[in-house]
Amino acid sequence: MKAISYSIFGYDRERVTNCFDFNSYLRGLMLCIRLNRLIYPGWQNILNTDYVTYSAFEPLFKYLEDRNILIIYKNNNGAQLCEAMLWRLKPLYKNGYTHVLCRDLDSLSTYRERQAVDYWIAQETKAAHAITDSVSHDLPMLGGMIGFIREHFTTRTNTNDYNSLLNLKRMDFSAKGSDQIFLNKALYPLFGEKGHDSITQHYFSGHSNTFLSDFHTCACPPPSGHADKCPNNYRIDLPGASGWYETTTFKFLRKYWDRFTDLTEIEKQYPQIFYWNG
Repeated sequence: MKAISYSIFGYDRERVTNCFDFNSYLRGLMLCIRLNRLIYPGWQNILNTDYVTYSAFEPLFKYLEDRNILIIYKNNNGAQLCEAMLWRLKPLYKNGYTHVLCRDLDSLSTYRERQAVDYWIAQETKAAHAITDSVSHDLPMLGGMIGFIREHFTTRTNTNDYNSLLNLKRMDFSAKGSDQIFLNKALYPLFGEKGHDSITQHYFSGHSNTFLSDFHTCACPPPSGHADKCPNNYRIDLPGASGWYETTTFKFLRKYWDRFTDLTEIEKQYPQIFYWNG
């Protein structure tokens, strides 16, 4: 099974500067679930969370669990901010998954992204996948734009559980951005070493050419699909989708709204959060 892994945490904590309010991430979760039904049919959504957050929204999370959304939680509310972001890697140590994507709740799935993912999967042997698609994406591995083949991941990292993964580079995860420092200093060298690399890179914007064996770029503007003659226009039979722009996103989703009646049922219990059901 293939999976898309998210993290949500810190319901009872003070919001970090430049972070959205907590409810916006819950809204992002429900929008991501909708878009993934269209863009990633057959993939399982996984939500990694802490016990306090789970308890605060238990009816919502239990409802999602009954609809094949895997919720992973334990009494770990004291985890440092950026370590909680790395929880998205936990499914790589669960049996039954072949591919795991790590994604952000405030960045919705797009058709362009899915084209890149399908190209990576078609390579079959590339252990990792990385995307950059903005001028601000200046690192080879971003926490919400990476993917791994589970079997190759555990072999390359020589780890068999999440805690042993963190031991690859012990660090202070309370510092903002430390999760991405971990990814790029502890993991990227294991997948991106020239001559021994096993990574498909779609660096459309931001990070520059790495000159590894499976590198792709283009000038097609995100978040849309690629131009007809773009070599990265990997043809798949899926609808396109917008990025994190609410008006455009809802205009797109309304065309498929009858596929989400089960989601609107639980959302109506939280009208202060999911305003679109008013």
